Amino acid sequence: MTRSFPGSSRASANRTTRAVALVVVIGLVLTAASSVVAHRVDRSTEERLLETQTEQAAAVLSTAIAIIQLPLTTGLQVQANAGMDGNPAVFRRTFAANISEDPLFASASLWRAEEGGEEELTRLSTVGSEPALDPDGARAEELVLRALAVTTPVVEKVEVGDRVRLVYAQADPDTGFVIKIERELPADRRSVVDDDSAFSNLDYAIYIGDQTRLDDLTTTSVELDDLPLEGSTARTTIAFGDTVLTLVTRPNRHLGSGLSKWLPLILLLSGLVLTAASALITRTLSNRGNRAEEDAATITRLYEKNNELYEEQRALFLRLQRALLPHVIPTIPELEIASSYVAGTKGIEIGGDWYSIVDVGEDHFGFVVGDVSGKGVDTVAEMARARFTLRAYLLDGKTPAEALEKCSSQFDIAVDEHIVTVIVGLGTWATGEVVVANAGHPLPLLMTEAGSDYVTMPVGPPLGVGESTYESVTVTMPPGSTLFAFTDGLVERRGEDIDVGMERLVDAVEEHRDEPLADLVTSVLAALHDKEVADDTAVLALRRSTLGAPGSAPGGSGT
Repeated sequence: MTRSFPGSSRASANRTTRAVALVVVIGLVLTAASSVVAHRVDRSTEERLLETQTEQAAAVLSTAIAIIQLPLTTGLQVQANAGMDGNPAVFRRTFAANISEDPLFASASLWRAEEGGEEELTRLSTVGSEPALDPDGARAEELVLRALAVTTPVVEKVEVGDRVRLVYAQADPDTGFVIKIERELPADRRSVVDDDSAFSNLDYAIYIGDQTRLDDLTTTSVELDDLPLEGSTARTTIAFGDTVLTLVTRPNRHLGSGLSKWLPLILLLSGLVLTAASALITRTLSNRGNRAEEDAATITRLYEKNNELYEEQRALFLRLQRALLPHVIPTIPELEIASSYVAGTKGIEIGGDWYSIVDVGEDHFGFVVGDVSGKGVDTVAEMARARFTLRAYLLDGKTPAEALEKCSSQFDIAVDEHIVTVIVGLGTWATGEVVVANAGHPLPLLMTEAGSDYVTMPVGPPLGVGESTYESVTVTMPPGSTLFAFTDGLVERRGEDIDVGMERLVDAVEEHRDEPLADLVTSVLAALHDKEVADDTAVLALRRSTLGAPGSAPGGSGT
């Protein structure tokens, strides 16, 4: 007969309760941490995407301003060529076409200041609807005189009755001619954004001047009652004559991927399920152990379960990082592409290594390989910011050096506590020419029939050390050659000179040079990647097809 001791039962129950409580606390902490991490990454990505799209919207607005100014500049040149009396007939024909065929302006007038005195003004011609400013009034003459006194066009917002117009005057001080135009603004200030517009996912408001008062509003995509825009907003200014236009934007939908939007909730729900399951398992195992003399085995099983939770959380973090890497490699004519990302093997902290391929259009393609210092969620957030920012600049037509220069002002180690090394390339697949710029990153390796060697090029400072300028070089990839870009986890070893690792990479590439590109990347990683080193590694290889060779086919492959 087995005797039960009340004191021993209470102690066993207390141990069971403590074990379950510990597992619940650990599970909740890991669940909360993973959800917060995913939310912070998504929020940071949304902010950067909003900034990028706002700058793109500002560029479109600058183009619209240039379109407004072009007829005035052309008209002044025509009047200057016509002599001191100008040619009002040409002015009327030119601006009548702008007003009737394309209502760019509501009205336009031609003025001239008499030689020898700015006070003597003559209005030579007027076309279009009735001006909001009385042509014979003091305010119209004052605006014309202001245009003659400065080197830039002058702009005013005028409200007369229920009409609201932007009045824009530009002068040629050498000839005394001034052209004043008026552009009608909608009475409700509403401007409809097309569904297929590049900025259909933004709400915006445009103000004249550097203030965002309702009286200074020119146009907006929302109801006036919704102003000023609140919440997550971005703001920038665009030069407009002798003043500025202030653009304020706000996303009207999620800008990033659907995965990044729902990932915090997915992690929260899955973490709660895992925590509940773990607590139940812990209680069951503990009770079984308390009923027998299996305390040691029970503790071992608990540790094993905790390790499983640890690995599951690590897997979640890795999926989060891989979600930010390209899911599909674009098909580039005459180019074979292979890529690979290998995570560090120690800890649950994730790194900031990445690669990206961008189909720029026509016969151009871009690529980026980069590495953010440090580990953890903030590192991944910086990686996402750098990846999307550089991608946006390449799609916007910037050269690699220009893209790096613009990015250099957006990263600061004193604020972000990270630096970013990155190599950016812009290639032409038809010719094999690749323009490459480098911000503190390991040199890429070019493999040709003559052998393999690193590309000689200037290496600028990493992003994060301050505003910098960068130089680029042009590399020609002969048919059949391979450009091999990587992060430092492939070649660095603790206590070893990095030159040794660089030479080891050359030897590995030469040994496997005859293999298909995807196999070459796999073989080089197998030969060089040190599983004992807790550093991530990203590899991107580009091989130009042998022109006319049987079986040569462009495309991409990833590992």
